[in-house]
Amino acid sequence: MKILFAMVIAVLIGNVAAAESVVLEGLSSTKEHGVVKVQSDPTLSEGRLVLKVVAFNRTTTPSSFGPDNVKVSTAAGQAVPLMTLEQLVQETRASAPAGSTVETFGTSGPTMQHDAAGRPDVGNFTGGNGSMAGSMSSRPRRPDAAKGDNPKMQQQIAALSAAILQPSPLAPSAAVGGQVVTQKIKFGRKEERTLRVTVELNGEQHVFEFAAPGER
Repeated sequence: MKILFAMVIAVLIGNVAAAESVVLEGLSSTKEHGVVKVQSDPTLSEGRLVLKVVAFNRTTTPSSFGPDNVKVSTAAGQAVPLMTLEQLVQETRASAPAGSTVETFGTSGPTMQHDAAGRPDVGNFTGGNGSMAGSMSSRPRRPDAAKGDNPKMQQQIAALSAAILQPSPLAPSAAVGGQVVTQKIKFGRKEERTLRVTVELNGEQHVFEFAAPGER
């Protein structure tokens, strides 16, 4: 019994450590044709995962990257769809009383560091709120604002548009990134609270598994 209890405690500690790792440091995957880094927000937002994703193109040919390259599922294999920018903008408009501020999922993508040679250093990627630097591409795409949007609402939507990952060209030796937001994640009563993120880049799959953050 004591051995079984110790094993359970070890598993729980491992899950906590995995969750803290992906929240504080992010997870990185390096393959022949690219590097991918992911970093989770510390808590689920209304049951949704907010994930920062950065992709670095190691090839000599142009590529592309966007939300269609990112797939999220539970440990049981249940797919967790991503929210589109349009859906998030509609929710923002619908949930905000006139004249109030709206909480967005961030104001910009992750920050890209550079090594001594001036090359993008994906390994030292941090999830700060600064704008992407160097060869990191961040191209805000602002949906047409409704005529009834007040200036404050337009600012909130512009910030949301700048933060969310959208389809973008990816030049050789360059990086692109942004945030993705899932729909509400539903775990079964006895289901393991583990998430699997699969990122497709240049024909390669980068797979990350980590414990789901707690609820906000």
